[in-house]
Amino acid sequence: MLAAVARRGAAAATRRAVRPFSDATGLQLSFAAPHTVYYFETAVESVTLPGASGEYGVTKGHSPLAEQLKPGVVTITHKAGEEPEKFFVSGGFAFTDYEKTEVSALEAVKLEDLDGEKIKAEFAKASKDESDEGKAAAETAKAMAAAIGVAL
Repeated sequence: MLAAVARRGAAAATRRAVRPFSDATGLQLSFAAPHTVYYFETAVESVTLPGASGEYGVTKGHSPLAEQLKPGVVTITHKAGEEPEKFFVSGGFAFTDYEKTEVSALEAVKLEDLDGEKIKAEFAKASKDESDEGKAAAETAKAMAAAIGVAL
């Protein structure tokens, strides 16, 4: 009996290896920051990410990729033709395979929730700090301002 179960398991594994896509519709997105989970295995049309080596888009069937994220905008298109949802991330990592993308951000805020005046104040404060932390905070504030179209 165990031999028959093993043969069936091997046959199923072979079928899975030949067909890398599931029957699920769209790309499966998991997106989280330390304080919250925004999406968990949610079907979306596409995701655009601010990779350290450049911005890139992901759809179902994308080549496997692990990428560090730089401060910038994560754009989630739920359905083709709909207005995308946008989040500012301060950095993190994204792991992609044929069926899913997992985004782990250090911080994430919906673009519509960002306040231009607060970002300007944060940038002004961080710009005066010569430490490495101050420089990093200034760069993050600058990226936030660029994401929402605020001139510093």
